[in-house]
Amino acid sequence: MSQEKIWQYFQGDGVQNFDEAVPRLEHLYKRARKLSGGRQLHVLNIGVGNGWLERRCHREGWSVAAIDPGHEAVEALVEDGIDGHVGLIEDMPFEADKFDVVFCSEVLEHLSDEQLTSGLLEIGRVLKKDGILIGTVPYRENLLESLVVCPDCGKRFHRWGHQQSFDKENLNKAFALAGMAPLVIQTYAFPVYSKPLPLNRLRQSVRWVLGRLGSGHVYTNLLFLVRPVAP
Repeated sequence: MSQEKIWQYFQGDGVQNFDEAVPRLEHLYKRARKLSGGRQLHVLNIGVGNGWLERRCHREGWSVAAIDPGHEAVEALVEDGIDGHVGLIEDMPFEADKFDVVFCSEVLEHLSDEQLTSGLLEIGRVLKKDGILIGTVPYRENLLESLVVCPDCGKRFHRWGHQQSFDKENLNKAFALAGMAPLVIQTYAFPVYSKPLPLNRLRQSVRWVLGRLGSGHVYTNLLFLVRPVAP
């Protein structure tokens, strides 16, 4: 399934949809900073979104690269001095053993089976031998619930272009097929505290707890940290 028009919308007129992704992206950034031990990192983010993560890492003084199929999203990063590339996860224009950290958050669920395997192999190739893949996917998403029908052509498609649904078992299997070993695979919900009302903070705190328990009552992610396996 071609997803170019979906990405064109969400990274253009619909870019505000990424606003609530900031708590998730900030969590991933903090994970990388903790792993860095204070050293400067060479990082890659796959899937630009609104560019928040790349710009935050850039402000930290890290060397930052990004890859995304969307020209406009990449061009905006390049204007800010970030090494942005238009391209696909399964064929990345980077040399081997280049990055300390690769971020890949809310991307793998968009891939076909073939793209998923190829993409993870590519991530393993560009990561340094002691590098870390940090990312998220939706947890146990019911793909049928988000199917919509085009009123013009009648084609059915997932409203966000998702093709995969993950639990811990099949995500671990996908990493193993690509020669990668998880350090962490855990359920996680990322609270959004943008509305500083006491009731909202309570709701978001409850959401975080339910997410850590893997409850189906809140939108939950799988958070993963993965290393390449030494040959």
